Amino acid sequence: MEALRQIVSVKNHTLNIVLPSDFTAERVEVIVLPIDEPKKLPKQKNSERFGGAISKDTAEKLHKHLNEVRSEWQ
Repeated sequence: MEALRQIVSVKNHTLNIVLPSDFTAERVEVIVLPIDEPKKLPKQKNSERFGGAISKDTAEKLHKHLNEVRSEWQ
């Protein structure tokens, strides 16, 4: 059995499905299912997304290490 899956847009309550030339079936079953589009959440700043992800102690150690590494390049 050959199956073909397409996602098409509905316009004026009408679907237009174009089959490839090598699709030779004379009868087909068409099942129409709506696609649930994921809701787009408002974009957050990284500080909002990751704020509090690490402890203050770890953040201070990381900040100190980064400053040391940066000073090596000067």
